[in-house]
Amino acid sequence: MRLNIQFSFDKLILPINYNHIIQAFILQLINDAEYRKFIHNQGYLYKKRCYKMFSFSRLNGEFKINPHDKTIEFFENVNLIISSLDENIIRYVADSLLFKSEFELMNQKIYVKKIEYKDEEIHNNRLQIKTLSPITVYSTIQKDSSKKTIYYSPSEKEFSKLIIENLKSKYLAFYKLDEEKVPFNENFVIKEKNGSKSKLVITYYKNFIIKGWHGLFEIKGDPRLLKIGYDAGFGAKNSQGFGLVEIL
Repeated sequence: MRLNIQFSFDKLILPINYNHIIQAFILQLINDAEYRKFIHNQGYLYKKRCYKMFSFSRLNGEFKINPHDKTIEFFENVNLIISSLDENIIRYVADSLLFKSEFELMNQKIYVKKIEYKDEEIHNNRLQIKTLSPITVYSTIQKDSSKKTIYYSPSEKEFSKLIIENLKSKYLAFYKLDEEKVPFNENFVIKEKNGSKSKLVITYYKNFIIKGWHGLFEIKGDPRLLKIGYDAGFGAKNSQGFGLVEIL
């Protein structure tokens, strides 16, 4: 389920890499302190992984980049989509946005202009999707005395392999199930849509580099897992603003 929020403002200037600002803003909208703490500090656990079960889009609106001070300036309106498998997150965020129409981003006033709610049912095992925020897929290996992060592109087999493993873990974490009790269809594939080419996007998140891919994709898999990806995000680092898609 997701919210599509339109904000208006007189002026909005943010760092080019603003994911952490939007993430903090969303968490602040969860007006239950205990639940906010649960999402921020823990989330849903499976084995050694924790999942926050929400994602968000880039800000969508007219803008210009100011390369000298590395900022992005938006004009008049922006749209933000917040999506979550956890209906409590959506409910808390919606309540806050409906109760109060004026907020601040980096000491700049923004106003809630419109809110739309959507809950997409997925029954088909084949989808065509468009990224609203980049999909990032990676593994971490130990090299000498340090860890190294390896990012994978859609042309590499690890891209599909790690996405399906991630979706399974999210499903089991959220519904608190054992893997052997949930026989998933293993025939999962995500690939670039015929005739399209995805674009590498490099984002700096709190001084860490994250590589992701924007584009059009064709995806085939168990509808239960596709629903997880649609609501909570595909790939890794969803709560940092990665992996949100829309269905074409």
